[in-house]
Amino acid sequence: MILGLNYFKIYFLSTVRNVPALFFTLIFPPLMLLLFANQWDEKNSLGALIVFFNYSVQTVSLMLLGMGVTQEKNSEWAKYLRSLPVGIKPMLVGRLLHTLSLSFINIISITLVALFILRINVTADQILFFATIAILGAIPMALLGMAIGYAANPESSRSIFTLLNLLLFFGSFSLPATGIFATVRSFIPTYQWTVLSYSYVDRTINIVEPLICLSLYSFLFLILFYKIHKKSQSR
Repeated sequence: MILGLNYFKIYFLSTVRNVPALFFTLIFPPLMLLLFANQWDEKNSLGALIVFFNYSVQTVSLMLLGMGVTQEKNSEWAKYLRSLPVGIKPMLVGRLLHTLSLSFINIISITLVALFILRINVTADQILFFATIAILGAIPMALLGMAIGYAANPESSRSIFTLLNLLLFFGSFSLPATGIFATVRSFIPTYQWTVLSYSYVDRTINIVEPLICLSLYSFLFLILFYKIHKKSQSR
């Protein structure tokens, strides 16, 4: 656990010194909320808040983390770490703690924008529930980001993560509820993530399906990460 905390400290300080990373962490998601929240008006402002809570966490845990892993994996620092008699668990713990801490900072910035600029009518209980679900959703997104990060090459990673981040964002709320789209969206992790968050507003929602789906995705992404990481270390 101490090694995991040391990894967390290194990753966090590295992010603080990285201006583009700070932009994606602190500015980009609140800016997106400001630009698009007016499309919901008063019709579903809580839905907008849920979507952007999750999207802010997704941007940090999938896109920022994934691109960071891709850029770092072939660095001299990464080569040095591979020479140490330390397993994968401390690094995994450190990266997850790093992602969760940045996600928490992101949630705070989104909340401040929602309350004091957009003046969305939301209670403290709702904010706490939405934030908790958003933070928990960072785990499968981070595992997916790290898996792709170790598999991708630095030249293509930015395009891959930008496209995937947008597809998962729009897939969380924009697909129709009829026909083949209804079937497709049920397999999108961000859609299940949004459904779980919205269950606090709509009590008719059965939370069993989204909980099972997100748990299965977490397990799947963890296995995928372990396999890709092991393969990348053996090169």
